[in-house]
Amino acid sequence: MKIKGPWDLVQIEEYLDESVLPARIGVTSPNGWPMVVSLWFLFENGSLFCATKESSRVAECLRSSNRCAFEIARDKAPYFGVRGQGTATLASENAHDLLVRLADRYLDNPDSVFRRRLLTNTANETLIRIDPVSFHCWDYRSRMAA
Repeated sequence: MKIKGPWDLVQIEEYLDESVLPARIGVTSPNGWPMVVSLWFLFENGSLFCATKESSRVAECLRSSNRCAFEIARDKAPYFGVRGQGTATLASENAHDLLVRLADRYLDNPDSVFRRRLLTNTANETLIRIDPVSFHCWDYRSRMAA
């Protein structure tokens, strides 16, 4: 595992575990053009887990090439976060359970109309598991504090 930046692996894993931000996932489309999508994620056992429709463009891209990049970072100062590269695996089993856990993590209201709609039609969901091969982190909080 390659790691660059001011944090060690434990700090990176703590950040990923605590961050409730969308992950920006970079993939290569079948025609060779890069594409970035934002997806909710969970970090468990050293992997990032996301969910998407089986028919989504990101799933199509990952079926064509399982290599991807990711970034989890705020878009406001002070700037800090983690980006990296990894390999993705798609699986339909446990996708519904993952989507429930993602909704629990990202949605404040457990009884919202959006949550109910999101969890109603999960038969065509697929789970994305990203196994990182490298991490790059940055943390400008101390120098931006002034």
